Amino acid sequence: MTIGTVLGRFSHGLIFFTLGLTVSFLHYRSRRISLARHLWWLGAFALGEALVAWYQLLAKQIPTVNPAVDVASSLVLGITYTCLLMFGAQTFMSEEAYQRQGRSVFVILCGAWLIPYSLLLVAFRPMLATVVPIAVMVLRVLVAFPGGILTAIGLRRQSYQSLDGTLRRRIRPDLRLIEISMGAFGMLNLLLIPPIATSLLRHLNSELVDMLQAGWAWTLVGVGITFGLGRSLTTIQSEIEQWLEGVERLQALAEDRERIGRELHDGIIQSIYATGLLLESVQSSIVRDPERAQAQLGRVMDSLNATIQDIRRYIFDLRSDMADDDLGTGIERLLRDFHINTLLETEFEVSGNVKPINSLARRRHIFQIAREALTNTAKHAQARWVKVRLDYGEDMLVLTISDDGIGMEKLLISKGYGLRNIRERARLIDGTLRIESAPGAGVTYHLTVPYT
Repeated sequence: MTIGTVLGRFSHGLIFFTLGLTVSFLHYRSRRISLARHLWWLGAFALGEALVAWYQLLAKQIPTVNPAVDVASSLVLGITYTCLLMFGAQTFMSEEAYQRQGRSVFVILCGAWLIPYSLLLVAFRPMLATVVPIAVMVLRVLVAFPGGILTAIGLRRQSYQSLDGTLRRRIRPDLRLIEISMGAFGMLNLLLIPPIATSLLRHLNSELVDMLQAGWAWTLVGVGITFGLGRSLTTIQSEIEQWLEGVERLQALAEDRERIGRELHDGIIQSIYATGLLLESVQSSIVRDPERAQAQLGRVMDSLNATIQDIRRYIFDLRSDMADDDLGTGIERLLRDFHINTLLETEFEVSGNVKPINSLARRRHIFQIAREALTNTAKHAQARWVKVRLDYGEDMLVLTISDDGIGMEKLLISKGYGLRNIRERARLIDGTLRIESAPGAGVTYHLTVPYT
């Protein structure tokens, strides 16, 4: 055996072992994708193919091998190819049918070759050296060949059924690579039949195997499957994650609008209504009791001034949205608007080496947390100043917002809607939120967020 043949067969096992590990990772990460829902069948096939390939390479280096080991290898090969056939078959089944019949189908497929093979081994036990190669040939032709072809056709069919047209066009080259590689795997099992003793095929097939360097042929097929599968599922997963980020952002905006609408109704509208009632009472007493009317007018003016301040705060809430620039610039603009609308003193500091947060959705969540905390301060804290600090660490960004107000415990705002929003946004970006407060000592928010 030449060094090229040895390297080819070793690479054959290595690439399919890599495919098995890749499938395990993709199956865990891409469970929401219908194409990857039952990917573990393909992973079991890939790991079995790697083990058998390495065993065949090792067996060539050992002059004599126990026939029982060859029998065990053929059984592993049969189960391996049955997993591939099962993977191809489930692409033609609905999820309901698979859950109801999947295990039964696999047992039937295993029994279809395992029972006659077991009987053959018992009947021709003294001739194992001849029976096992014939059985391996039959498994390759009757199980591996249809398994590869069925998988190629099934993946193509399933992609048309489960993927949006635009997304399918984006990953079309990768899907075609998987389909071609799977088809080639099936055809190789049909063409590269193991040599059969006392047959004309022995001579012809040995020459064909040597000419094509079969190990390298299997390696190329494995590379095609691994590369195409990894690229296509990663692209689909990225699309799903971008869509989810958009949904989360829209949900957060809807919650903000609902909150502001509720507070406008419960706060400002009720205040205006109460002011109107006061004006009606002033109208009735302005002639007969001018002093009382003047006092009531003073209360009306105080109520209107308070309402105007509330309206200014809500305008701040509505306008304070971050543009698609860096986080520091957005928060600095937010603080400037906050100062104009609330007349509170503000301070902004940035420390450490600035590291960009590439995800726009993550930047927006951090920005909205800062906005929500400032809104709480304006509405409840009775503070004179607010300080915001951005600390860029090695692995984490720390956002600190503090004020000199009356503290959270006295106001019991920990059960409020705004703080629930802050906690929910922190959870969405895998952040850690810590709040320090004491009566008369203000409130300090500490938000720690990983960069990725």
